[in-house]
Formats: sequence, C-alpha cells, structure tokens
Amino acid sequence: MIEKGKIFRLFDVKRFLNMNKKTQTVLVLCAVLLLVLAIFFSVHVRNRKHDLPAIMESGRLTVLTDSSNIGFSKADGKVTGFQYEMVKAFADSLGLELVISVQNDLKSGIDGLKSGDYDIIASFIPVTTEFKNEALFTIPLRTTRQVLVQRLQDDSTKFKHISKHSQLANDTIYITENSPYKMRLQHLSNEIANPIEIIEIKNTSVEQLVHLVSVGKIKYTICDEQLAQKLMKSYTNIDITLPIGFSQQQAWAVHRRSKNLLNKLNEFLEDFIGSSAYWNIYRKYY
Repeated sequence: MIEKGKIFRLFDVKRFLNMNKKTQTVLVLCAVLLLVLAIFFSVHVRNRKHDLPAIMESGRLTVLTDSSNIGFSKADGKVTGFQYEMVKAFADSLGLELVISVQNDLKSGIDGLKSGDYDIIASFIPVTTEFKNEALFTIPLRTTRQVLVQRLQDDSTKFKHISKHSQLANDTIYITENSPYKMRLQHLSNEIANPIEIIEIKNTSVEQLVHLVSVGKIKYTICDEQLAQKLMKSYTNIDITLPIGFSQQQAWAVHRRSKNLLNKLNEFLEDFIGSSAYWNIYRKYY
C-alpha cells in the first residue's frame, strides 16, 4: 500500500549523477530501448486498428455515406440507398455487421476516416490530388462531370439563364458545406477572371439544394451529371446543360493504412460491378 504523500520517482537526477559511468550507460540504453519499443508498439497498434484483420476481429464494418437517396435514406422503417446497398453487399460477403453513419460534410468525413471513426467512406468522391493525400481510393466506381443546376426560364423565373461560364461573374452559387465541388468553382472563378460567390450550406444535401433551385429559393447549385439526370425526373423545371468541369473518376475511400482492406474491397468491386446483382441495385436508383 502506498503511504499518503509519499512520492516515488522512476528517475532521480541526483542519484543518476552519483552513479558510475558504466551504470549510467546501462540506464540510458535501457531508457532508449523502452522508448523504441513503445514507438514500435504504438505504430503497430495504429496500423492494425484501421486494417482488415482488426475489422474482422471486431465483427463490424463502420461506413460513412451521405444523406440522400443515392447514399443512405431511412423512411417508414425502410432503409434504402445505392451506396448503402453496395457496401451492405460487401459487408455481407465478409460476414460483418454493417454500421452506417451519415455525413454530408466531406471534410469532416475525411477527418473521421483519418482518426479511425470509419473504415470506409462509401460516397462518390472525386479522385483528386488533394484527396489522394488524405486517403486511399478504390477502383473507380464511375466517371462523371459537374454541371450547373438552374431553373428553366418561365414567366415566374427571377434569375437570368446561364449558358456560358463568363455569365457567372459576380454571381452566387450554393453548395453543401465543404463540398468537393468548391475547389472547381474557385478554379472557374480564376479562369473567368471574375469572382464567383460560393455560399456553403450546413447540414444539407445536394438533392435538397436542387429542390431549392427548383422552387426558386436559391439561384444555382452544382451537381454531378448522373445524379442531376436522375433528379430531373422529380424536378422537371431544372436545367443541367452547362458543364462546370471535365469528367472525373469517383471512388470510395479508406484510411491510408488500410491496404489489406483496400485490396479486399477492390476484389469485391471488380467482381460485383457489372454483375446481375449490381444492375438490380443500379436500376432501383437510376
């Protein structure tokens, strides 16, 4: 039992200085060895935490996706979503319980991936140099481009129709907070040599912003072309004819240390994409 007020020291400087040099050398070497072992163990634990062996041991796959019909949606007790059904098929193939988190802020999602909160981000993330520095990407899931979403002209339309990029000078575009489209809009602003005001909306999805364009609450937003074409079935008064950027590959992301998980995920996607099971899911959402 430790007496109250008694202090134990692992290392007493005065005692150390009074020791002979041989003893001092031995103690220093032991301290260095312990430090090296601690660092090695810490790195080993961090590497293992994010990769497939630890995931299989836990029995759970933690996935982040966006809140949308394409990502994850829950209504009347029914769970749907293109990304959800895809990643559920992957989890089932490994016999893992799927744990879904929803986040529309990609920056926060990447931060969560890096800190180990999530194993996979199952969203259509543009494969750019910026994001490659933050995570590892799967094989491309699709190739698409970004388009401007605006309201078709009619007697009630307040805003001018945009048919070329230069017309966006000094205008305003609304996007989700920390949207991957933000960088492209900044580049476009430089290209036309005029400012484009970018307003980021918290706690919203691309689909919700398209709805706001359709009802005339906001002027313009950005959407990937494939999703925009799908949304036109619900919002028949939107125009998506003006591309904002070149075609980009989009993929899922994993932690930079999750190389075994990435290999297993790529194996699954290579077999799954194009299969009858994949097309059954695809036709439900597109």
